[in-house]
Amino acid sequence: MRFKTLPLLALAMIVPAVCSAQAPKPGKWTGFAVPPNETTQVPLTFDVTVNADSLGIVIHVGDEGEVPASGGHFADKTISFTFESGSSVHCTLTLNAAGAYSGDCVGDDGKAGQMTMVPPIE
Repeated sequence: MRFKTLPLLALAMIVPAVCSAQAPKPGKWTGFAVPPNETTQVPLTFDVTVNADSLGIVIHVGDEGEVPASGGHFADKTISFTFESGSSVHCTLTLNAAGAYSGDCVGDDGKAGQMTMVPPIE
């Protein structure tokens, strides 16, 4: 009896780990950025496409236009990508308990801002 429960216990531990590492959903995402040394949130929308662990991301900054991201990648609950905004800015955003991806975006000059991306609701 003891040996029959061991595989079930192992399965119960593996399934949540596999399910929690699912790729982000494609579509129109919402969110915001807080530039370095500022406290004001700048509203953003994102067009996100998914191809295995690669992501296509276009950042829309209100009426100011769009900024394509490059090197979009997903691994272990983390989204990373780079965009150009006067200098190269690299973002690493991690899935939080609320279901959004949040983290720092660091420019070539070492200054860090914050960004949050919220996936579409199913």
